[in-house]
Amino acid sequence: MYDPSELDHFRCDKSGDFQPLTNIEVEQLLRNTKLTAEGCDDIPAWLLRSCSFDLADIVAYVLNCSFSTGTVPSCWLNALVTPVPKVRDG
Repeated sequence: MYDPSELDHFRCDKSGDFQPLTNIEVEQLLRNTKLTAEGCDDIPAWLLRSCSFDLADIVAYVLNCSFSTGTVPSCWLNALVTPVPKVRDG
């Protein structure tokens, strides 16, 4: 669990109240996602980019729930890490 007060500099207005992400902001973030390999959720970045308009509502809802409650879904705490060894030339 993280401290919601850490969001003060992120999405709060002058009174300190949390300001939820808008669907438009989330759509822009999804549309500009870098084309990388999918993570633990097996959702490829190209899908997030090409369906950004359709996915923005639900992604904004999930993120706003997480930010406003100060909790992170446990599945977000996993990562796939693949080490890539350096190859020396010569």
